[in-house]
Amino acid sequence: MRGGKISEPPSYSEQIDEVVRGFMDVWTRFDAMLPHELSRVRARLNGLNSGREPPETNYELFYRVSAGFAGRQDLTMGELSARLSVPLSTATRIVDWLVDRGYASRVHDSLDRRVVRVVLTPAGCELHGNIEGYVHQRVKEILRCLAPEERTTLFNLIRKVVSSVKAGQ
Repeated sequence: MRGGKISEPPSYSEQIDEVVRGFMDVWTRFDAMLPHELSRVRARLNGLNSGREPPETNYELFYRVSAGFAGRQDLTMGELSARLSVPLSTATRIVDWLVDRGYASRVHDSLDRRVVRVVLTPAGCELHGNIEGYVHQRVKEILRCLAPEERTTLFNLIRKVVSSVKAGQ
């Protein structure tokens, strides 16, 4: 009760605003922590990168691209473009960026030399593994406040939302 009035529950719109603000706040904190947490990875990558310092890395972009491989050893430029939902020209610029930093390489398809395949280098695989490990660790820490059945419910709800968004594309 505020000022003698019974508080009304927040409206659906207010609840959405609260969730969006909360996610943005958490994302900002997560984004600020990621470069610091991965600074030790850079030192190891220098050794994998023939002794040259890799230029500044956009970890969010790298992880989005590397996660697109999802267990695949290589992808064609067209497959990568489709997985990232970007035009082929944008995928080409992204791959140029990855190649310049030593995280990926281009190889010609053994059956059709016109087809270019993108593969993660050992440095790219290591960086992906380190980022993924960090993300998993942070999510576990964040979700520790939920009971196991609440986590299961949350995961099921998120899967449902993701499925709905994908179906709408």
